[in-house]
Amino acid sequence: MERLGNVVIVQSESEQSFAELFAPLVQPAYRLACAMLHDASAAEDIVQEASLIAWRKLRNLDDRSHLRSWFLGIVANECRNARRRGWQRHVSIGLPSRLSVVSAEDRSVSREDTRRALMRLSHEDRLVVSLYFYLDMPVSEIASVIRATEAAARARLYRAIRRLRPDLAVEEALR
Repeated sequence: MERLGNVVIVQSESEQSFAELFAPLVQPAYRLACAMLHDASAAEDIVQEASLIAWRKLRNLDDRSHLRSWFLGIVANECRNARRRGWQRHVSIGLPSRLSVVSAEDRSVSREDTRRALMRLSHEDRLVVSLYFYLDMPVSEIASVIRATEAAARARLYRAIRRLRPDLAVEEALR
């Protein structure tokens, strides 16, 4: 039981255990959604929606040791669905895509270039790159998220990096 101002919030045991189980996964899920969508508010919505889906389907998960990859897979699917709906592309609040004032920081320019390059990748390629570089997931866990063998996940990551930066030495990036 929690107290929020004058309101008492009563949580069932299952809600408390779900919250305890998923609390460490929310931040990586949010980071993944941000990497996939490049929109913080959309990422929050995706994580919330993925949490509801996970709540409903948790009893179908046989092995709790795969909880992280299972949940991140749900987040990735929800990101794909959001991009398919395309509502983000049609909503404009009038902000220019590029600032008229050039920043002196090369790092921020580099980040913007990286974001644009990531957005040009397919969903599957952006997913493996985001999981590997943004969340520092090992290839074995990435394979579990994308439901592929470890060799297939490594190959997809290799090809995605090649598409992202053709002149980058992929062998160095994967070490």
